[in-house]
Amino acid sequence: MKKLVTFAMIVAMLAIVGLGCQNDSNPIDSKKTWSPPDLAAQKLTLPTGATLVMATFNIRTINASGETINVHRITADWDEMTVTWDNFAGSFDPAIIESFTASSIDWYSIDVTGLVQGWLDDDYPNYGLLVEQGQTAFTHYYSSESPFTDYHPYLEICYEIGGTQDCMVIRRDIEGMVYDAYVWELYPTQNDGSSASLLTGLVGGLEKYSLLKFDMESVPELAAIGDFVWHDMDMDGIQDEGEPGVPGIVVNLYDCEDNFIATMMTDVDGRYLFDELPAGDYYVEFILPDGYEFSPQDQGMDDAMDSDANMNGMTGCINLEAGETDLTWDAGIWRPVQKGCTLTIGYWKTHAGFGPQDDMVTQYLTIWLGTAGGGKSLAVTSAAIAVDVLKMKTYGKNNNGITKLYAQLLGAKLNIANGADYTDVEDIINAADAFLADHDYTDWKPLVRAESEYVDMVKYWHGMLDDYNNGDIGPGHCNDFDDGGFIKPGI
Repeated sequence: MKKLVTFAMIVAMLAIVGLGCQNDSNPIDSKKTWSPPDLAAQKLTLPTGATLVMATFNIRTINASGETINVHRITADWDEMTVTWDNFAGSFDPAIIESFTASSIDWYSIDVTGLVQGWLDDDYPNYGLLVEQGQTAFTHYYSSESPFTDYHPYLEICYEIGGTQDCMVIRRDIEGMVYDAYVWELYPTQNDGSSASLLTGLVGGLEKYSLLKFDMESVPELAAIGDFVWHDMDMDGIQDEGEPGVPGIVVNLYDCEDNFIATMMTDVDGRYLFDELPAGDYYVEFILPDGYEFSPQDQGMDDAMDSDANMNGMTGCINLEAGETDLTWDAGIWRPVQKGCTLTIGYWKTHAGFGPQDDMVTQYLTIWLGTAGGGKSLAVTSAAIAVDVLKMKTYGKNNNGITKLYAQLLGAKLNIANGADYTDVEDIINAADAFLADHDYTDWKPLVRAESEYVDMVKYWHGMLDDYNNGDIGPGHCNDFDDGGFIKPGI
């Protein structure tokens, strides 16, 4: 009696499978003709220089079995169109890589990072992975032959290259190749490599395994090109320590037949990257902001540290090979000092020839703080004296009102020498000069102790001159620069 029941179950199951094979619209059992190439262990590779971050195997169920599904590494070669229960012969590692519970009809994502890393490192051949659930009720999945292509199983591999993370998907009809089949103990010599579904668990009282193999050899390795636009403060065409990147610069990519490929803007650090490019010949175009100039091209001996843009902002033609990431295409930009506007004392302090910036101060000296030749007037005859005045340390301290007046008055006179209109502060400058002809920084404390009317006047003068130098009054600040002389973000 028990044998009759078992036989009846098998007949019923065969009837279900047979009916399904006649309905091509059924996502479970429809079939399509497809002839794969000869299979061997598939070599899994990443773009040159890439390191693996994560890999996930993704499969969608057709029924909610509620069963625990296990994933294993396959240990022997198999062919999608010839594999059977008998010739597969249980060729898988019994160690479980990962498990999931098929609790609903949905996608399931299984972490197989360790398995994929082993394939990449050639620790074992890429014969794929096996899905099984032991002696329990069956679970159906969409296969790569399913007409519902959005539900095809796939392997997603995420990797890092050049500091940037990217991912690739291996899925039939999209990228790479996926081979899959199921084998059934009930029909040990039957091949089901063209089935539109995969199965695991008990069907007809006997077990089924699903096998999947992922081929990356048919995926072309993509290339990338970058990388940096910087403020070339000494205008020498070489990236020096402390010279900052410039954000917000438009960068365009063309092929060498002048076909536009892509555009982007440099990030907060001044960097850009065009990735996922097929091998080929390209050039980069940098769009120069108004009022700026490109640095000299191809200076020095290090291609990674020079400026590659010509006077029109274009590089030469660049040949990218498959999988290559070339991060040596840079552009230095700089802006001549603006005329007719004001710059802060911080700008003049850093442009006195004692850093990477050019000396913009010496050309305007000598400058008198006080009327020329006055008894206590201070003659600024060198850039070194100018820096001491602007730092507010040598000629008193920064809590000394006359020391502050020295600094702001010198900044104002440098701006005037540089072409800035001074109508709004002319009277203040004349009054301050007259005062400084008879007073120097050593007089500040006595004036404070005596509660002299000059105390408030000095504070008023250096406050107004500070406003002038910062552009709050007068012709306005040369606002593409900050106090350090660097280009502000977002130009």
